[in-house]
Amino acid sequence: MTIEAQRAQLLRWIEAETPDLIDVLARFARAASPNPPGDTREATGVLASRLEQAGQSYCTVALLAHAPNLIATIEGGHPGKHLVLNGHIDVFPCDDAHRWNHDPWGGAVVDGRVYGRGVSDMKNGTVALLFAHIWLARLADTLPGRVTLTAVSDEETGGTWGAQYLVDRHPEVLGDCLLNAEPGAPTTIRFGEKGILRLAVTVRTPGCHGAYTHKSPSATRIAARLVAALDAVTELPVAMEPEVARALDEGAAEMDRIHLPGAARVMRQFSLNLGVVRGGTKVNMLPGECRLEFDVRIPPGERSGTVMAEIERILAAFPEATLEVTGLSEPTWSSPKHPMVTALAEACSATCGFRPRAIASLAATDARKWRAKGVPAFTYGTTATNVAMPDEHTDIAEWLGVVKTLTLGAHAWLHAEAGR
Repeated sequence: MTIEAQRAQLLRWIEAETPDLIDVLARFARAASPNPPGDTREATGVLASRLEQAGQSYCTVALLAHAPNLIATIEGGHPGKHLVLNGHIDVFPCDDAHRWNHDPWGGAVVDGRVYGRGVSDMKNGTVALLFAHIWLARLADTLPGRVTLTAVSDEETGGTWGAQYLVDRHPEVLGDCLLNAEPGAPTTIRFGEKGILRLAVTVRTPGCHGAYTHKSPSATRIAARLVAALDAVTELPVAMEPEVARALDEGAAEMDRIHLPGAARVMRQFSLNLGVVRGGTKVNMLPGECRLEFDVRIPPGERSGTVMAEIERILAAFPEATLEVTGLSEPTWSSPKHPMVTALAEACSATCGFRPRAIASLAATDARKWRAKGVPAFTYGTTATNVAMPDEHTDIAEWLGVVKTLTLGAHAWLHAEAGR
């Protein structure tokens, strides 16, 4: 069977099995997997049962019994490269169910949409990759290389027991390239993402009765001045590789369209968010302690050392403050000219009628875990506008375009790499 005939067959399967695709997504949405607490066993079972139905073998590995990670591999009939398809099973918690018009754990299919917590982030992407894996397996005899599906159970809390555990303990999942289906927008292919530096600053003073302000400095007032001083972080100059800078320039308008004006600017700077402030006990007591928790995002091309040096310079003027690093993930990126970007863009152009732009991501994905191991990694998925919001949903028509792009893009990359 020629490559063109294989592509046509894949499209026929997608069209014929669309009802099954939607049904699996709805059942996956109904299998609640909020993290925390992170129990994904029921949701993992939905994926496993569909693989069993397709006659495909799989295994689960878990450091935490309630959070299994699923791995399935197909071997092609010809030599080639190893492609890994990665999605996550866990989703954000839902503490606002009273604001929903649909049951957040109901998986309702209404007016061309599937509703449910996590259906956008990223159960639709995980199901898309599951079916891509199933369809590619049917072509295994003519397929070059190897395809591995990883569905992980700990993405929303950092990936320690999910992707990080796999790439550290199971090198067989590393592969030559990773394709992830986190939401963003079908008009973009994400080749990198900002780093994350999480900091806590605690300001301590003696504290005293609120009437005797001459006896002790106020920890909260010192913290307020410190917060203002830390704004200097967002003005730091940014060094960036030329090919990354060019891709971000070319994709700037699309980033602003998807994420609202300002997104392209924020992508190219250090951003700082004061997420938590805790200080004071009683209105007539002068606070002796105030704790601040910051989230700093680091643009691709930079490193955490740049921002740490600036923060330490600022803190030198605040002897009452102590600094703690609570989390760090350096920015990662792969070449925006990688063959996978070309494969996805051409697949989308052929099936959806437009060519996606290569951009970087403001938010973190599991793709960074593979990039940190030296594996090129790319993300392509549905629109992310309603992630973690009431009535989170997936537009089925848009999703089907993403399913086609992911499936045909993966198929094209495998064949293109085999011919190099």
